[in-house]
Amino acid sequence: MKKTDHGIVVIIIYVDDLIIIGDSNANIFNLNKHLKQKFEMKDLGKLRYFLGIEVIQSPKGIWLLQRQYALNKLSEYGMTGCKPISIPLEQKVKLSAYEGDLVEGTTMYRCIVGNLIYMIVTRPDLNYAVGVVSQFMQTPQKPHLDVVRRILRYIKHTLQCGIFYETKSQL
Repeated sequence: MKKTDHGIVVIIIYVDDLIIIGDSNANIFNLNKHLKQKFEMKDLGKLRYFLGIEVIQSPKGIWLLQRQYALNKLSEYGMTGCKPISIPLEQKVKLSAYEGDLVEGTTMYRCIVGNLIYMIVTRPDLNYAVGVVSQFMQTPQKPHLDVVRRILRYIKHTLQCGIFYETKSQL
């Protein structure tokens, strides 16, 4: 991050991808030009999609969505044909670490919960429910997996209804 009298420029690096953002097009252009002189780079233009997050830019700010990511995860976990529900967690649900049969594929449970944790970036409505199921990552039981599936059914509902939570960010 570089802050000057003319504005701020931030470089975000993930493996071999760079995102250059800032509040001055001139500063972004100059930094991009300087980096291209030092490194072999390809400019892909304005950021639209990165790490499963769709980026929509407007003069009012930047909106982050994970609609396609959520659809991909529903498909990956065989939940595209599931019946949607309107709330992610039943009221007063009480899960125990010791009730129910152990889940056979603990890796699958952990992957799904990990994906749900990633969705919290743009879906604050999932925060509580995902926090509940993430407590049982070590030894997930059948009731825990049932709640995870319920969360996925809720995600399907929000996507079908066109309800998606937008995370607005301003630099």
